[in-house]
Amino acid sequence: MATIQEQLELMQQQITALQAQINDVNVTPMQSADDTASPLHSFGTRPHYDWSPSEALSQIMELGAPLHTSPLLPDSERKTIIESYPPMAHLDYKAPTTVPTVERLMNKGQKLEDNSLKHFQYLLSAAFRLI
Repeated sequence: MATIQEQLELMQQQITALQAQINDVNVTPMQSADDTASPLHSFGTRPHYDWSPSEALSQIMELGAPLHTSPLLPDSERKTIIESYPPMAHLDYKAPTTVPTVERLMNKGQKLEDNSLKHFQYLLSAAFRLI
């Protein structure tokens, strides 16, 4: 049977070894390869492309101009551009109707508000798809 002195020395050696392991872990972070690391979530990530347009393309497309503060085309010019496309010529757009069962349950005020919101949604679609 080991004496108390021997047990104490053995415990001190174990403590010293554990402290050395802890210091090694703190000094060098764990290195893991990308193929072995598990993803943080199941969602895919969008691909990233490092691309910048040429100077000529930037000038032609006026890519340097701010989108939301630069003056827009006049309505008449915008309309002629849109109607010059063959499928869009003489198209009378109507906003899609809401779900018929819900529309039947609406009172007159709600129907007016719904039609107003549809109209604003259609107008805003042109603001976010600038021509």
